[in-house]
Amino acid sequence: MKAFFKFSITFIAMAFLFSSCSKKNDEGKMIPKSAIFVTAINTKSLNDKLPWEEVKQTNWYKKIYSKMSTPEWRKKILDNTGATGIDFDKELFFFVDKVSDNDYHLVVEGSLKNDKDFEQFNKNVDSGQLIRKVDGINLITLQDNNVVGWDNEHFAYVISSATATTRFYDWKGTTNSPFNSDPENDIAAQSTFCAKLFSLKSDSSLAKNEKFANLLKEPGDIHFWQNTEGIMNNSNSMGMFGMLKLDVFFKNNISTYTVNFDKGKIDVNQKIYTSKELMDVLEKYKGSNINTDMIKNIPSQNVLGILAMNFKPEGVKALIDLSGLNGLINTFTKNMSFNIDDVAKANNGNLLLSLSDLKLNTDSSVSNPFKLPHLNFIFSFGIGDKASLQKLIDAGKKITSQMGNDTMVHYAMNDKTFAISNSGSFVNQFIAGNNNKYNFTEKLSGHPIVFFIDIHKILLELSTQLPNNNDEKNLLTTSLKTWDNITTTGGDFKDHALTINTEINMVDQNTNSLKQLNNYMDEMLTIAEDRETRNNKEKRLDSLLTPPPIDTVKVK
Repeated sequence: MKAFFKFSITFIAMAFLFSSCSKKNDEGKMIPKSAIFVTAINTKSLNDKLPWEEVKQTNWYKKIYSKMSTPEWRKKILDNTGATGIDFDKELFFFVDKVSDNDYHLVVEGSLKNDKDFEQFNKNVDSGQLIRKVDGINLITLQDNNVVGWDNEHFAYVISSATATTRFYDWKGTTNSPFNSDPENDIAAQSTFCAKLFSLKSDSSLAKNEKFANLLKEPGDIHFWQNTEGIMNNSNSMGMFGMLKLDVFFKNNISTYTVNFDKGKIDVNQKIYTSKELMDVLEKYKGSNINTDMIKNIPSQNVLGILAMNFKPEGVKALIDLSGLNGLINTFTKNMSFNIDDVAKANNGNLLLSLSDLKLNTDSSVSNPFKLPHLNFIFSFGIGDKASLQKLIDAGKKITSQMGNDTMVHYAMNDKTFAISNSGSFVNQFIAGNNNKYNFTEKLSGHPIVFFIDIHKILLELSTQLPNNNDEKNLLTTSLKTWDNITTTGGDFKDHALTINTEINMVDQNTNSLKQLNNYMDEMLTIAEDRETRNNKEKRLDSLLTPPPIDTVKVK
């Protein structure tokens, strides 16, 4: 725990698990509007669901607390996080902002209850550092050339990606760091950046951003803001997207996430904002509800995952037209005797992809250590215009004939449905029709886009094929009793945003998911530590049993 980053991990863990949040209209006033990621932690809600006293009972907490090298001041903070001087009755913010081509700043911000306690806390973190003033803000340079600043009400830790990466390469014992920065210049730049955060103008911050304000108003334990346009603008590949006119898909693109740790599940609500031009197309051609009959036709009770959609097929052509790629695509497809219109008309907007019947390859005669598992897949869509569909089928046959005989893909169809599978019998059974019932169908119905993955079934199959390794069995057993499945529903629109909801469901439906997650992580860490301890003992035993080298030099 000597390095600042190691300490910050503990600090962030405590922040996630302790105290409260107070909503204010100026919560974004110390966050630059150019920030590409922002996370807001409602620590009051988290503490209500997982009290700090319960955290103290975990093995990782006890291990940190009981270490002889842990100083008394740190033990005091582990007992009472309020001793830091930080006001844990208000929200904590983490954000990332790009400051140059090769440098990002990670910032941790919050409010202060006692600035003198906060000053002493940081002196304890890195003793011997002097406080200096920049524009009236108190500043201290911590280990690894990171900077913390504060006034009477707020604080901000600023961590540079350049210094972090350089330290990583130093730790590896190499000199291949892509950053050739001067530490003194880094400290000066970070200090200036930190001080400016306390006096950002409203127009330069997220204080007036309506979408950010709406995000923080939603009840939740964690709020996350992603500026996708900002990320893409900082990407080296953005120039190519601009030439292809694909930048229309990133213009004004913002994604927000609200995370709630509920009883038996982790609930994530997402909103995607785009430019008016793209949003108009998405809303115009949005689908209704998925066709659940297609799901019932899957000829297996061992379904691991599905993706189902309903959309207006004309929307495919509209999106391609918006991107400006229609000419390029039609040039490519012309030789295959179909065009974009055929792609749009061939289906009726009902689509299904399913994975089922996972079996690990246990053939001992196969020498390849990377054995592919067996899966049955179905890709299916409802038939629209049969003539257009036939053009696509003929094009597919032409491609496969050029590549040689391919028996890995089989297709079948009737008057309503077309399907492809890796198994001829499987796809024929799908087309023939079934009436299988699944416990996830009702939850997924009623939305244009759905996704489901059965984590428990996947882990169960893995557990049956494990070698005689107690550590791996213990890890899987712990996971099996924790994780159930993931369900995602989306494609609806609210407040001019595309909405998506994801539930990460747990086996225990009666206990809050945050408590379960805390117990799960603690058990996994305990198993890993036990394995490390046992391995170290075996290495020491091997070294004791290994005979010393024999001196073969002859004595004259």
